[in-house]
Amino acid sequence: SLNCSILGPDAAPGSEEFDLFVKEVVREMTSKAGQKCTAIRRTIVPNAMMDDVIAALRKRLGTVHVGDPAVEGVKMGPLASRTQVRDVGTATDAIRRAAELVFGGRDALQVVGADAERGAFFPITLLATDKPFTRQEPHDIEAFGPVNTVMPYSSVDESIELAKLGKGSLVGSLFTADPSVARQVVLGV
Repeated sequence: SLNCSILGPDAAPGSEEFDLFVKEVVREMTSKAGQKCTAIRRTIVPNAMMDDVIAALRKRLGTVHVGDPAVEGVKMGPLASRTQVRDVGTATDAIRRAAELVFGGRDALQVVGADAERGAFFPITLLATDKPFTRQEPHDIEAFGPVNTVMPYSSVDESIELAKLGKGSLVGSLFTADPSVARQVVLGV
């Protein structure tokens, strides 16, 4: 399911909503190594906040250690199998044709307390696209692992259209303190 999380235009950096948004996106990417049907795959943010969101996600993702969950400090374990690693890698490569790598990726995998070659580990991978309406890969391809694509919107109506490109996602979340934005998004999607 190509679930999304939307940051409202009022939820500026430094606000409680912004901080909660970043925390939740990271949790969704790393909980169960991103292998749950309700995990966030698309992060939809105001154009003016793209750089701030990416910087905040990079900072928080940079504190997540991948490896043996029994080792103190490890926050993300392996995928279900080596086959799943291959499948997530194939899907990620396809999405990368439409988005740039902004954090992580295969070359960045460092595993704590386990063997990266023998285990089913996949690196946290944050992608970004500045053209979410011209490329369908982030809306059509699900990498069922710790992979997420950040994309901008210019208006609340655009955020709704981007959410709808997920074609019936299981879940979506909205972070805003503005009741009118909440109403518009909920009724729009």
